[in-house]
Amino acid sequence: MLLRSVGACRPRRNSNAFTLVELLVVIAIIGVLVGLLLPAVQAAREAARRMQCQNNMKQSGLALHNHMDVHGGFPPGYVNYDEAGNRYKTGGWQHGQNEIGFNWLVMLFPYVEQPGLWEQCQECADDFRDGHTANPADHCEWLGPNHFGRDQAPGTFRCPSAPTLRKQFSDGSYGLEALGKGLNYAANWGSGNMLSWEDSDTRGAFGCYYVDQTEIVIGLGGSGDRFQNRKGMGSNDITDGLSNTVALSEIVGVDGNSGTSSTDLRGAWMTNAMGGVIFSSFLGPNSIERDVIAACDENIPDNKRPNLACLEVRDNADVFAASRSYHTGGVNTLMCDGSVRFVTDSIDLLNIWRPMTTIQGNEVIDE
Repeated sequence: MLLRSVGACRPRRNSNAFTLVELLVVIAIIGVLVGLLLPAVQAAREAARRMQCQNNMKQSGLALHNHMDVHGGFPPGYVNYDEAGNRYKTGGWQHGQNEIGFNWLVMLFPYVEQPGLWEQCQECADDFRDGHTANPADHCEWLGPNHFGRDQAPGTFRCPSAPTLRKQFSDGSYGLEALGKGLNYAANWGSGNMLSWEDSDTRGAFGCYYVDQTEIVIGLGGSGDRFQNRKGMGSNDITDGLSNTVALSEIVGVDGNSGTSSTDLRGAWMTNAMGGVIFSSFLGPNSIERDVIAACDENIPDNKRPNLACLEVRDNADVFAASRSYHTGGVNTLMCDGSVRFVTDSIDLLNIWRPMTTIQGNEVIDE
C-alpha cells in the first residue's frame, strides 16, 4: 500500500538561521556596548596623556635642580636692565623694550638634552654681547643666527593633552613677530601682578632680576651676560619650604582667530611675558575669569573649556594669567622639590592656592 502522510513530503525548516528581529537585537546590544566602551577608552587615553604630562614636568624639575647644583639656584625668571618704567614690560624694540635679557626656559636647555637649541641661544647672545641694547625675543628671531625662537617649543615642555599649535605669535604693535609657541609649563611668578617679585608677600619661585646697566653693558664696565644664571632663587630663599611651594604649573596656548599668525602671546616661549612663560596665582586654576595679558586675541570666545578669553592691557603692571590645562578637573603642578601634584579647579584660592605660590609668606597650608 503506497499511502503516505502529506506532511512527510515537506522540506524541513533550517533552525540555525537568524531572524531579522534577532539580528536587530544583536546590533543594538553591540551599539550599547560600544557606547559604554568609548568613554572608558577615551578616559584611559587621557590618563596616559596626563601621566606623560607629569613625566615631562618631572624632567623640568630635574633640570631646575641640576641648574641649582651648578649655579646655586633656579634661573631668574628673566633679566631686565632697562629704566624703571620698563621693568614690567616685555614687548619688543618697537614697543620700547631694548634692554632686556633671557628668560628661565632657555637656561634649562643644557639640562633637558637640547644642546642644539642651547648652542643657537648662545650664538644669539654672543651676537649682541658687546652692545648696549638687547632684546632676545626680538633680536634672536630676526637678526640672530638660525632665527632662534621661531620654532615651536621642544616636546619636553609640551603637554600631550594640549592641542598642537600651528601658528607663530606676531604682533607688530607689541614689537614681537614670528615667535614659536606651544609652551605648556610656566614659571610661578607669585600671587600678584607682573611686579609680584618686588613684594615678599606675593613673590613666587621666579622673578625678574632687575639690575643697573653698569652690571650688564660691557661699555659701562659690565659683564655682557644677559643670562645671569646665578641670580635666581636659591633653596635658602624659599623659606616656606621646597615641598610646599610651586615651581611650574600648566598653561594653555591658543592659535586664536587672527589669520595665518596669532596675536595671542600665551605659550610663546621666547617672550618674558605673563602668559608666555610665567603665570600668576591671582586667578585660580582653570579660572572662569579672563586672563589679562599684554598681547591678546580678544576675539576668542568665553564659552569653551578651558576658558581662553582674555583682555589686553599694556600700560600698567596689572596683568594676570591663570594656570590652565585640558585635563578634567585641574592642572598638573611641579613643586620646588621636584615632585608633581594634581591641583583641582576647586582648590581654595585664598587659603591654599595663593599661599602655595609664594615663597616667603610663612603660611600654614592644610593638605
